[in-house]
Amino acid sequence: MIEVKLIPIADLLVNTENYRFESVASQKEAIDKMIYNQGMKLLTLAEHILQHGLNPFDPIQVNVSNHDSSKYNVLEGNRRTVTLKILHNPDLIDSDHADLKKKIKKLRDENSSRLITEVSCAVFDNPKEADVWIGLKHGYGASGAQTDGWDPLQKDRYKERTEGKTSVTIQFINLMKNSADVPESIKKNIEKIDATNATRLFGDPDVRSFLGIETSNGVIQSTVEEKEVIKGLVQVAKDLLDPKFTVKRIYNKDDRKDYIASFPKTKIPNTSKKASKPWQFDGGEPTPAPAPKKKATPAKKPIPNPKERNKLIPRACKITISNAKVNAIYHELQDLDLKYTNAAAVLFRVFVELSVDTYLEEHKLVATTSATEANIGLKSKIDKVANHLSANKLADAALCRGIKTAAGNKDHSILAVDTWHAYVHNNKFSPSSESLITTWDNIQEFMVTLWGNIK
Repeated sequence: MIEVKLIPIADLLVNTENYRFESVASQKEAIDKMIYNQGMKLLTLAEHILQHGLNPFDPIQVNVSNHDSSKYNVLEGNRRTVTLKILHNPDLIDSDHADLKKKIKKLRDENSSRLITEVSCAVFDNPKEADVWIGLKHGYGASGAQTDGWDPLQKDRYKERTEGKTSVTIQFINLMKNSADVPESIKKNIEKIDATNATRLFGDPDVRSFLGIETSNGVIQSTVEEKEVIKGLVQVAKDLLDPKFTVKRIYNKDDRKDYIASFPKTKIPNTSKKASKPWQFDGGEPTPAPAPKKKATPAKKPIPNPKERNKLIPRACKITISNAKVNAIYHELQDLDLKYTNAAAVLFRVFVELSVDTYLEEHKLVATTSATEANIGLKSKIDKVANHLSANKLADAALCRGIKTAAGNKDHSILAVDTWHAYVHNNKFSPSSESLITTWDNIQEFMVTLWGNIK
């Protein structure tokens, strides 16, 4: 007796005696085996189930477990069952299949409201009763009784009727059946050709050129007289219908070259004979050849506004800094987002002063070993560095004059030392990202030159 009922996925047990692999001892092993055996096919199945649901004409076949009457052993439909289980719990997929696990998780998260929680099952009292149907479904049993799979041509017809896409092979068959220049013996048997062989032939551009045909968006068309094209196609049809003709004759590119080279001379299309107008195998209007595209003049890439950045020191600014601490601050200023303006301003001030101190110490411009102990203000330090660079012709004199002037400005110039002091010590004075960027852009050349003269 068979009963059809809805069963929660959690109550379905993956068959440990699945015909797809050797017997295993546990549910975990059975699931692992299926994942190992099917791999990414389970992802494809999961996507299909979420889009279309389960096949209503093919319920999962089960029987009640002997060990727990609330559970059901899956007799047929184990792939579907494992797929549904890993959709609910991707952690069932072990680390050996990390990519599958990641994609199943993403699929589950994007379709959480569409997850199936229970499925229609055909419940058998005795597992043996299901075996006859399982065998037929998978091609085991008397020929004619088992499920009869479609051949390539039948699949092409299905695609044509459901998707409106006519394969090259079907276009060829239709032309052969409808042309007055094709012998009746060919018309009668043309549907018996091996569609795979036909596709292999017509997919080769050298074969198409030899036959005087071309394809455009999957449609066969020609500019050669139809009689000439038919002459060559009739020979192709005869060959494909010959029981002795095998795929070995046309398997690879060289084989197909040999095939067209062996064509009877009387059957070779004269491709110099042009039709009055282009024509298609399906009788439609040919697609005109696209006009050659004019080479476009590449648009000049706009130069970005240097102010439109969110870091103080741009990545393009390369400074080699020998002092480890100052070098760390330099890189932090290249990484720190300028939305943290107060932090950036204080760190900027520290970077400038430590850079100047290092230069003073390197060139012994202070009486003490450490510039921080020299009891000199930042403006005076900047003046000393600028004077030394200029006097030794290590930097442009105008650059040095500009730095000295800006640093000593008392009108709250953004380069003024007083402004930098205010950033740190004045609780009512806040910097802006724009002013910080402008300040850096104005002193960048000076800082690069300064560090370029420190060993």
